[in-house]
Amino acid sequence: MNTQERRGFLLPSAATCRVCHRPLRSMLSVLQGVGPVCSKKVRQALEQILERVIRGEAEPEDQIAYAMSPEERQRAVEARVRQAYLEQLHQNRRPSREPVTVEVESRTREIRREPTTVEWIDRDHAWVQSQRGGRYQVTEHACTCPDFVYRRSRNPELAQEGCRHMQALRLAREEVRERRRQAMRIARMRTQQATASIVVNQTHEENHPTFAQIDWTVEAERDRVLDIWCRNRAWDGVFISRDDAAWETLKDLARQEWEYRYENVLGGTGNTFGVEIEVQFENSWSRDMALRDLYNEGLTTGTQIRGYHSGDGQGFWKPERDGSLGTYGVEFVSPVLNDDPESWKQIERVTEILRHHGAYVDDHCGGHIHLGIAPLDHRTYSWQRLAQIGVGYEKQLYRVGGANSDQYRSTGRPGQHRGSHYAKPLPRGLSFNGNITAAEARRRISNGSRYTIFNTTNIDRTSGRPAIEFRYPNGILDHRQIQAQIQVANAILHQAAVIRNGSPQSEFTPRFSEENKHARLTDHLTPEAEEKNFREFLDVLANPQDRLAATWLWLRGRS
Repeated sequence: MNTQERRGFLLPSAATCRVCHRPLRSMLSVLQGVGPVCSKKVRQALEQILERVIRGEAEPEDQIAYAMSPEERQRAVEARVRQAYLEQLHQNRRPSREPVTVEVESRTREIRREPTTVEWIDRDHAWVQSQRGGRYQVTEHACTCPDFVYRRSRNPELAQEGCRHMQALRLAREEVRERRRQAMRIARMRTQQATASIVVNQTHEENHPTFAQIDWTVEAERDRVLDIWCRNRAWDGVFISRDDAAWETLKDLARQEWEYRYENVLGGTGNTFGVEIEVQFENSWSRDMALRDLYNEGLTTGTQIRGYHSGDGQGFWKPERDGSLGTYGVEFVSPVLNDDPESWKQIERVTEILRHHGAYVDDHCGGHIHLGIAPLDHRTYSWQRLAQIGVGYEKQLYRVGGANSDQYRSTGRPGQHRGSHYAKPLPRGLSFNGNITAAEARRRISNGSRYTIFNTTNIDRTSGRPAIEFRYPNGILDHRQIQAQIQVANAILHQAAVIRNGSPQSEFTPRFSEENKHARLTDHLTPEAEEKNFREFLDVLANPQDRLAATWLWLRGRS
């Protein structure tokens, strides 16, 4: 028995600092929700604010903080310290920890290629050493070598061209980018080879097939994969709509910070997904710097914004234009992603880079989620179940989509959904009367428009295969909230595939004719009625993991 168990305490393994999000191990730190280093920094920041106010030197934001309650001021300062951590994390990030050797043209009469070593000091400065022993500090725009100091720096044209050491720095940067891109290609290739090597017809005990490994148009094979979902996301026997104690416990858990995970997030069926992250920038400079860093990280194939719905750049993130975002807005479209560490780390890194360069979201920005249709495929009754979930809990979907975890952390207030202009409610009078096909069912759900909360006529731009686009979430730059949104959308899709008329959850998917059980966007519900409806939505999800994700978002949003 360890020390904590002897004392009668069992600390939550997922406890993280509210500021830097590192794991907390000390019992006192867990109870306070912040580590000792961050606690000291926050305390110092609060003292500095109060001192500036007393001396009459406060900035407007400091005066506002002074007028806040102690709890509000604490959260606001934690947000500032958190941003300072992010900036400190990035400002000295070296392209490579290891020296890089490149060949540049010598300036001797005998023109030849001379090996030159580049060793970075920080992101913008490096030591460059030639084969002949010269060692100089170099940036993109200057060098301490005599050639640049005494001759080229005095000539604008020559200064712009730079010296051979500056050329070596540029070549080394490109070499690092190419290495990263090659490493990503190799990682993807190995993943594909590992997937292809698995024998699908093995037993579950030996090897579990996934949607990435089978022909999901074959019903028997698809049912085998859905059986994995039913076991990994099994109903725990609790009806949240009828168990007040379970509901209160769930809300307490959902008020805590989200634990970002890197694998086993989506139930083990291997269904593919993708995201679109729409953001705004203050100016072209910050936008271009973000594009540069994404390219340097090997996440994109270039630093240019592509045309809307561009088809090139397979396997990489694509920055695209979107007319709804204005002059400096960009839509970042992910490649086809899987429930594996590489994909979740990509989402985390992309949002981290965008935040570092001042990207933000407003009412024009959405955070769309694409999921493969493999769980539903051609079964019309599954598409009908999806539509019933949509009309029965439409208001809750908008509230979940309106979550703003950043605002909730800093002020304790939920976010507001951006509106239905680009995410319209499902059509009124929706019905599946008659012997219709799955294709016709998809058309009726979206009502011929791709701007519906469930865009069921979507073809994934990257894979070219049918996909469902969940359009109700707002734009967000918090990777934890993005993961929670993907998890909820994935749960809705899979539950629509596995719930049958005899399932305990079937009573919580109201028929189209049972309008008294629906919560549509325009319905005016009392807080009590809205909570009751949401608790019934949780009974559709039916498992603790996805109920927690939905409640975490619900507490942080408004429809």
